[in-house]
Formats: sequence, C-alpha cells, structure tokens
Amino acid sequence: MLGLAAQPTDVLTFTQVANEYLATLVDVERRTIAQYRKTLEDHFLHAIVTLPDGTSVGPLGRLPIDEFTKDIIQAWINLMRDKQHGKQVLKPYAPKTILNIHGTVISPVFDYAIDEEYCSRQPCRQVKLPERKGRAVKAVHVISGLEIPLWIECAYEVDQDTGDITLVLLATGLRWGELTALRVCDVDFEAGTLTVAQVVREDEKRRPYIESTEGKSENAFRTLTVPRRALGVFARRAEGKNPLDLLFPAPGTRGATLWRNANFNEHRWQKVRANAVRRGLLKEPTPKGLRHAHASELIPVVGIEPVSKRIGHANVTVTSSVYSHLTPEADSKMANAIDSTLTGGRASGAALVAPTTNDAASDLPPELTALLTKAIGQALADGSELGALLRAGQSR
Repeated sequence: MLGLAAQPTDVLTFTQVANEYLATLVDVERRTIAQYRKTLEDHFLHAIVTLPDGTSVGPLGRLPIDEFTKDIIQAWINLMRDKQHGKQVLKPYAPKTILNIHGTVISPVFDYAIDEEYCSRQPCRQVKLPERKGRAVKAVHVISGLEIPLWIECAYEVDQDTGDITLVLLATGLRWGELTALRVCDVDFEAGTLTVAQVVREDEKRRPYIESTEGKSENAFRTLTVPRRALGVFARRAEGKNPLDLLFPAPGTRGATLWRNANFNEHRWQKVRANAVRRGLLKEPTPKGLRHAHASELIPVVGIEPVSKRIGHANVTVTSSVYSHLTPEADSKMANAIDSTLTGGRASGAALVAPTTNDAASDLPPELTALLTKAIGQALADGSELGALLRAGQSR
C-alpha cells in the first residue's frame, strides 16, 4: 500500500464506512444495493491514484475515511477518465458512468460519514467532473404516426401475447415492470382507467419480485385513462381470472409467474422486428421505445406537463430532457403563432394595410380588438377551415 500512513485503530476505513452506509438503505431495491457494492469493488476500493505532487495513494478502500481530500477524489476521477474497458474492443468509460459512480455511491458515503462524525469534510465537492452528454432518446428508436399501427400488426403476427403487450405499451406508456405487475383489480372497466399500484423489480440475484411500496419515481404509482382499444385487451385478458391475477403473466402460466423483459426481447420482440424489416420499416424500437412513442405522440397535443404525469416521471424536467427534441411540431406551432402576430393576423406574405377610422373594429375596446386579432392570426396559421375562409376573404 503506497502513500498510506499507519492507521489508528479507532479510525474507520472507507470500506468500513461504505458497508455501514449501505446497511442503512432499507428502502432501496436489493438489486440496486448489490450493484452499489459491485461498483465500489470494481472501480474504487482497489484503486491506487496519483496526486499532483506525484504521490501514490491507495488502495482507496483501505484509506482512513478522514484522510480523504479533494485532490484524492479528483485523482480518482482522472484515473477513471484515462482507464479503458471492454472484452474485445477497448473504450474509455463514458462520462455518465463516472458521474453515476461519484454521485450515487462515493459522495453519499462521505455524507453519511459526516453525519456520523467520522470525518468533517466532504472531499467530493468542487471536484472537476466530466461533462455528461444528454440522455435524450434517439429518433431511430421511436416509432411515430402511421408507423404505429403497422408495428402493432407486426406484433400480432408473432402471437396474441406479443400483440397485446405492444398495443398496451403504446396506448398507456407503462414501463415494463408496471405492465407485468398489472392485475385484474388494477383496471376499472367502468371508469375506463388503470391504476399503477405495484411494479416488478429484481433482487441482487436478478430474480424478479413484486414491489408495492414505491415505484421508479415518486410519481410512478398513478391512475390514468385507458384508450378504448387497450381497455378491450384488458377485458379479454381478464376473462376467467381472479382479481389478484396478473394480466400479463409469463407464457404458459395462468396468472402468477412474472414475465422477464429479457425473455420477451429475445423470444418475441426480435420476431416483431424481423416482421417490420420485411415490411420496409427500418426503425429499431425496443419495448421501452414503445413508451417513448406514446409520450412523443402526446406532447404536441397536450404539452409536456400532462404527459409527464401520465407516464410517471419524477418531474417535467426529466420529460423535457428525454423527449423535447422529438416534438418539432410544437416549435413549428410557436413559429406560426409569432408569424401571425408579426403580420397582424394576416397570412404570411400578405400586404399589411394600415387601419382606418372606417374599420368596423375601430369602435371596439382595445382589449377585444387584441383578442380578435390573435384569434384570427391563429386561424390563419393553423390551416383550419376558418383560416381558409379568412385567407379567401383577404384575396378578394
């Protein structure tokens, strides 16, 4: 061990404090805690870093918790930026990976240490982290418009289960774990709604289990209106089942075995994509991409905030960062609205005529005149039947 002084017996090492901290995470998914342990083991505990003065320090897991400094954490960040990984082709770690390890595992350990008075400073603050690239969804993974019914047809060509799942994901925007945890009693057929009240998760050994205390975000457990066609799918799949039976159990089971996403991808979705290729559909959506299609179709219609609530995002910022670039229609509408304002409510390119005292609108209150001008401008810009009539009147 280099650059590490003899340790007092009453000072805990980073590894010891990390184990204490992870034991306090009683509300965190078991698989997540197991991943945190593996992440520390793979990337931090055995790391030996070089400080700016050339001193080597490490392994970091054996370093006393109160001896960490900002320079040590920065040296670890620099080490990660220089490291490469891969079985066949070596590549550097993505900024997102480094940020996730730093923000979700290492920094919280020091926050816990400060709370427990094991150390007095947070060495993770004010370090220079790599810039994270956007996590927006790629358009090639999101189907839209007239592609959607064609992909549904491709799914039903595989089998009814695959078709039903594809249609429902597109119709509701549910996550896979929400869909496969859905029970008969979660659907209100009279009201036409479904309630997300539980979710499928995986434990530290990747075994699926039902979680009913919390979802992926604080807004994950929610109630949403179901389109009629999807409601018909629920009704058909609920026939002969008990209220607590799953609507989408694993193949060959009646209503208790959980369907794993990986199995669906390998055995069903690859066949859907093959059918799509034969039809000339060249996009490459995943089952998760069907949720993205649901959101991107709705945002231009109702805006981001209602869609964010419908799909269970933690907040509007998350929804905007993921989907805003997929909805250019909204930007086009804004441009048209400004265009109509600049032209005084006339079609773009029409000659502007100064109002005269003979105009019928000159006797109206200014507030009403402004509202009428705005309404006429929107009608001219949006291509509606009213707009067509107004443009015809202008041309006379």
